[in-house]
Amino acid sequence: MKRRVFSVFSMFTFQRQSWQRVLLAAVIASIALPAAAQLRAPGSSSRATGIFLPQAGQESAVAPSQPQMGIPQPQSGQKRSQLVDEVVAIVNNSVITRRELLDRADEIESQLRAQQREVPPRADLLGEVLERLVMDRVQTQAAQDAGIRVTDQEVDRAIESVAQQNRMSATELRSRVEATGMSWTKYRDELRKQVQVIRLREREVDSKVQVYDGEIDNYIAARSGQPNAASGPAEFNVSQILVRVPEDASEAQKAELKKKAEGLLKQAMDGGDFAELAKSNSEAPEASQGGSLGFREIGRLPALFANAVVDLQPGAVAPQVVESANGFHVIKLTAKRTAPSASSPQAADRITQTQVRHILIRTGPNMPEAEAKRQLQGLRDRITHGGDFADVAKRYSQDGSASNGGDLGWVSPGELVPEFEQAMNRLRPNEISEPVVTQFGVHLIQVLNRRESEVSPEKQRDFARAEVREQKLRVAYDDWVRQLRSAAYVEYRINRQR
Repeated sequence: MKRRVFSVFSMFTFQRQSWQRVLLAAVIASIALPAAAQLRAPGSSSRATGIFLPQAGQESAVAPSQPQMGIPQPQSGQKRSQLVDEVVAIVNNSVITRRELLDRADEIESQLRAQQREVPPRADLLGEVLERLVMDRVQTQAAQDAGIRVTDQEVDRAIESVAQQNRMSATELRSRVEATGMSWTKYRDELRKQVQVIRLREREVDSKVQVYDGEIDNYIAARSGQPNAASGPAEFNVSQILVRVPEDASEAQKAELKKKAEGLLKQAMDGGDFAELAKSNSEAPEASQGGSLGFREIGRLPALFANAVVDLQPGAVAPQVVESANGFHVIKLTAKRTAPSASSPQAADRITQTQVRHILIRTGPNMPEAEAKRQLQGLRDRITHGGDFADVAKRYSQDGSASNGGDLGWVSPGELVPEFEQAMNRLRPNEISEPVVTQFGVHLIQVLNRRESEVSPEKQRDFARAEVREQKLRVAYDDWVRQLRSAAYVEYRINRQR
């Protein structure tokens, strides 16, 4: 199954640069409700974990692409002068000011730096954030025009939800919000607007999407192994060697580092073991895995990587060094495959299930990814030298499964987010992974056992129904947002290309 939470930017993100995808994720994260992570498998309500994908017969806590709620981040700058509080865009009968734009951009930039992620050029950042603000305003106005009202009690429940998912009380949440410089009244108002939009989306989109038995029959038939069965998307396993360039590097240093990358490229082109070259030379996070990024659809690869490998044959190395903001990359297309038509086992009679447990450290402004990896590496060393995984999970894991020693039980293909599942599938029973990064933080994963299990026809239909509904919801939501945007009057007072 695919993730339920899709970016509300989906109509703007086709073929974006890699930094733009990072930016969009950060924009969402700046208002993201951790409850959106609590998506459980069917019949597994006791499994309180943030890595399960929504499955058959279950509605996501947050529907695809809808606004999400969360805690604002501290602003990186001081209060801005009235001199810069000019109008940058008019949206129907309201305005967006330069102060709003700059404050939101500062917030996103601060988050990216805290997560040690690439920060896009300021002009590009401002353009993306402005479009986000426009879309927020369009949807909020549509909800208000539709007469949707949100009571104080509903806002209180939303606050309780945000607080619970952040493992704090409502009082602690208020203190955290006010520490960012936002008043509690403004936070409640923003939350109220977001709930309004969610209600509108549920009424105008979710409630109108229906799945018919004939659609389920066609979906299963197309994936049942028949000669005319539709195949899934192509997936690319790309490996890289990164020669990192410091931000303050001189031109001479850049030239020297590029020369080093070109030397590694020559070794790889001449038949050198790419994985060993990556392990000994790459400065990328996946160096210890031979530089492999794992199988991904072309749209989930950084744009520079996708362009480099799209025409390569499996096993080939890109003939030129690729330069990015991080440095110089040597890229290899390790393998290519056609994915199943869906990641859930609708058409299979038998599936392989995995008994797995994990330890999660959540990342954020106060916990950079690098620090989370460092801490988990220390915990891994402790476990491999005789420590008990379950005891360590109970003490240190920040996932709902911690009380069970990190145990997620028996999971089926497609139940977990892709990065977690791919790492899990590479492990042998009792083996412990290196730190694995997902959208929820950094994990240590241990596979306990595997087994073959039958999939009943009823379960196949349940999976198919959920997948068809998800596909239809995504299309319907994109169409709805596009219609709202085209019907709105939007006047930009600044050049969005600068």
